[in-house]
Amino acid sequence: MSTQTPAPPAPPTPSTPPSTPPSSRREPRALTGARGRMDVDAFRRGMWAEGFVAALATLAVAWPLTTLLRERSWLLPAVLLVALVAVTGAVLRTLDVPPSLVSLGQLFVGLGGLTGTYLRDTLWRGLVPTADTLDRVGELLRQAGTVLQTYAAPAPTTAGVAFLVVAVLTLTAVSVDSMGVTGRAPASAGIPLAAGFLVSVSNSGEAMEPWFFAAIAGLWLVMLAQQGHRVVGAWPSEQRRESLGADDVSSGTPHHRGLAQLLGALALIAAVVGASVVPHLPPTYFSDGLARNPDARSGGSGGAEVSFTETMDPSQDLRSQSQAPVLNYRTNAPRLEPLRVTAAEEFSNGKWRAEDRPTSGLLPLNAELPGPDGLSEDVQTVTQQLRVTGNQLPPPHLAAPSPLTSVRLGDGAAYRFDPRDDTVVVQGATSSYEVEYLAIEGGAQLPADVGERPADPEDFDAELLEIDEASADAIAELADEVVGEETNALQVAILIQDHFRRAPYRYSLDLAPSAEADSGDPIGGFLATRQGYCVQFATAMVMMARTEGIPARMAVGFLPGQIQVDGSRKVVAADAHTWPELWIDGMGWTRFEPTPGIRANQPPAYAQDREDETATETTTTVTRTETVAPEPTSAAPAAPSLLDQLREMLPLLGRVLLGLLVLALLLAVVPVVGRRHREAGLRSATTTPEQVEGRWTYLVRTLQDLGVPAPPARSPRGMGRHYREETVLDRRGEQALGRVTETLERTRYAPATAVREQDVDRMDEDVREIVDQVRHATPWNVRANAAVLPRSGFDGLRAWGGHARRG
Repeated sequence: MSTQTPAPPAPPTPSTPPSTPPSSRREPRALTGARGRMDVDAFRRGMWAEGFVAALATLAVAWPLTTLLRERSWLLPAVLLVALVAVTGAVLRTLDVPPSLVSLGQLFVGLGGLTGTYLRDTLWRGLVPTADTLDRVGELLRQAGTVLQTYAAPAPTTAGVAFLVVAVLTLTAVSVDSMGVTGRAPASAGIPLAAGFLVSVSNSGEAMEPWFFAAIAGLWLVMLAQQGHRVVGAWPSEQRRESLGADDVSSGTPHHRGLAQLLGALALIAAVVGASVVPHLPPTYFSDGLARNPDARSGGSGGAEVSFTETMDPSQDLRSQSQAPVLNYRTNAPRLEPLRVTAAEEFSNGKWRAEDRPTSGLLPLNAELPGPDGLSEDVQTVTQQLRVTGNQLPPPHLAAPSPLTSVRLGDGAAYRFDPRDDTVVVQGATSSYEVEYLAIEGGAQLPADVGERPADPEDFDAELLEIDEASADAIAELADEVVGEETNALQVAILIQDHFRRAPYRYSLDLAPSAEADSGDPIGGFLATRQGYCVQFATAMVMMARTEGIPARMAVGFLPGQIQVDGSRKVVAADAHTWPELWIDGMGWTRFEPTPGIRANQPPAYAQDREDETATETTTTVTRTETVAPEPTSAAPAAPSLLDQLREMLPLLGRVLLGLLVLALLLAVVPVVGRRHREAGLRSATTTPEQVEGRWTYLVRTLQDLGVPAPPARSPRGMGRHYREETVLDRRGEQALGRVTETLERTRYAPATAVREQDVDRMDEDVREIVDQVRHATPWNVRANAAVLPRSGFDGLRAWGGHARRG
């Protein structure tokens, strides 16, 4: 239907100059109404309440971190940056910025705040990041990694740790707000919330506190409730009655809502109670296992887990892939000794039993250590020092070579000494200590009578000579074969040791079922299969020595570890080791090494023949050179670090970022062009009819962006029926649509004076009401497409292109 030509304007009133019609004095107005008028829907469009809840949920994720970190220097920056992200999102949404730009704006502001807080002194003119900024980020992250791998919970909050925590929380805040508020998908926002929550809450080394879970779960449920309220509020049944028999469809809703509330409450209670009652599994580490609680059965303050101090079997530790340190130490010793922790005498039911240490058997606190029992003055020894700079073993354990002559603990800790098995019992946690110990001179000759006198069984505990009954016959038969007529205890021990170090014995962590500890005869199974790890070799040697009347026990501890670039050594869980200690007359308790392969020490010099000793001397000289080096030396140029490689890639990265920026600007053009295309009629309108037509065009093009097809060329009432069929509007929305079509109809068919200025203002509000209701009822992907790549944007580009060609 053709549109009537508007009637000429009415004669001017006396208060209006005759040459200027009333409508021509009015400037073009945006859809939001007269200039300077505050939008009554700003708070709802900005979703301030939802943003506030999302920020609280992000901070609730960080609550468990207060138990993992000592100082709370990270807390205030984290709160401020999370709040800054939330306010930025709310302001941008209030200004009706497209969702994608809202998220980018939040990310930009969050990273800017993070940079200004921790990297300000590396910025050019305090604004532009430089190469120093990249260096500082790498330095902070390395520092954080070192702390999180080295310390137990609660770990110290260094600058690197604070930077890492605040950065993660800032990015989490952006993700949660973008998905849960701007994207209106709070269920999806539960993913970053759950990820951050599980990382923080599962690494305290203790059972989860119920209030941690209740806080994050409650806030997430509030986010869901807010979303549900928005969705339900847009349903048509909210303000109009749709008959279903004799009842209204909305009358059944409270029953379902009540059931859902009941089920949700029961699920929440079950989760909280279950988390408190169900046994807590071993916690994980910050990096490669997070830092464990010192009270957990672990390597202590954040080191790798070690369990042999309770099980006397390091198989789990030997399989560990963790590189978290158990010990860091330095020594001036030319020959590296294993680090002894404790010893076991009793072997029963296929397993070694940890020693029971009654307090009455220990020496007084910090008492001077007694001299090595049984060591002859004729045996040439040298005193060596070892200084531990990073101790992760929990009390009461201490790792050091044996026999010790002095112990000095750091952190004000004390110790007691158990003379029965020469074990130091630490009374409190200590991160560092120094020890002195005796080592037998490698090239010195032992006295000729060493080992000649047999041990008197009356001088030793019965367990030190007790033989495993299940394997007694096999052990005795093998001992007769290996030892023969030899009676010197030292030579007997060397014969047994050398027997196990030669083929066909093979080192392997995989045991045959007959050699497992829970089998009927694990020692016999090992002797039959000749395959095992240090526990099997040490146990077999102990039993063979006892068969020959030599008191023997099994020591547990660590191999010397790996040398580091600074000359120190690092011991990890996989360095756990066991070896036999035999009583040799003239030497006392003496270490031997029957375990072959790379995961064992070379036998000590006194337990080798001359050819082996010569070979060991060569190896020892190399070890000495490495150990005492104060600084790392390198003849070859060092490989470029990651930061060096990044610096070389900066030009390429700059070009890539520039290309991405250009692409982002091009994509940003489409929404801008779309907005201008939708509002084209508003900007060019000078009369009241033109303003009404401009608002109708805006409504049609905006609904097209949201997937609603444009109405065919019909009367205003026909076009109104089209939109009622194609959209979901409640009573308020349908009333707004009716007023819009009525105003359009009067504009087209009635005299110009039939449409007043207040009608135009009311049409502003009605068009916004219609658009808001359609947008709320539209799927999220369609809304996202309308914000980022609206159809009106491409239509506007085509229109501009057509004008350019015609021009």
